[in-house]
Amino acid sequence: MSRSSKKVVVITMGDPQGIGPEVTRKALVDVIARSEATKQSRFIIVGDKKILGRIPSSVGVLDVPYKSVGEGSLKFLDKAILLIKGGVADALVTAPLSKEKVSRYHKNFVGHTEYLAEAFEVNNFDMMFVAHDMRLTIVTRHVPLKEVPKLITQKAVFDSIALMAQTLKDKFKIKNPKIAVLGLNPHAGENGLLGSEDTKHILPSIRKAKAQGINAVGPLPADTFFAFRKSYDGIIAMYHDQGLAPIKGMYMKELVNFTAGLPFVRTSPAHGTAFDIAGKNKADPSSMLAAINLACQLV
Repeated sequence: MSRSSKKVVVITMGDPQGIGPEVTRKALVDVIARSEATKQSRFIIVGDKKILGRIPSSVGVLDVPYKSVGEGSLKFLDKAILLIKGGVADALVTAPLSKEKVSRYHKNFVGHTEYLAEAFEVNNFDMMFVAHDMRLTIVTRHVPLKEVPKLITQKAVFDSIALMAQTLKDKFKIKNPKIAVLGLNPHAGENGLLGSEDTKHILPSIRKAKAQGINAVGPLPADTFFAFRKSYDGIIAMYHDQGLAPIKGMYMKELVNFTAGLPFVRTSPAHGTAFDIAGKNKADPSSMLAAINLACQLV
């Protein structure tokens, strides 16, 4: 098939000392053999050929030299960014890296999501976690818990609601998505008794969204919500563990991190580098497999 009919998915290997190379290799063997979506896609891996090992012959490999694992992790990503910007690749899947190791090489690095948003000059973006029919974003990302309340502003919450609605329509083809917005405080604040953020910041942002035709509901108590989640197309959580603890508890193996707001499709597995089992052939590639399949479907 020609370049115009087959979409190109570029995959970064992640930390050379983590499980990224192993799950990438295992997932590609499986995805090429079984997935219908990948029949319309071809793959390029950016990383270290020696560490990757035996890769299916149909997969291209770009070998990138590096001196430290942190440098390598970021150079793999930078090369993939060039492929996306140059029109060579249509989607990006990133294997896990170590933020701490990369920050030794690039001191301002805080994560894939923020780095990609800066590279493509995107201001409104979110981490969206996807598994089966569940899609969840978080208003605040990798920040200390004590800083979360002051970051829950009307603008921040509204931007997340609006981006969720647009992404569900554009990428997931849901015509009129119903979006649940969780409260920040216990019982969504009990009308100000247990905190003011829910009534002062979250509720006005929901009203603004509704005024613009977005079917947003809340603020909803987070402690009971996930038992009744199936009637919603998207979920907005206020902070990292409020959203990720339940969704990872339910769908860890199948969970995918999708970056909403970028001008291209980017996914990643929802786990880390797992240095303790790296190189032992023990890593489960299920989340990486799901990330590759979702990238192929969305692109």
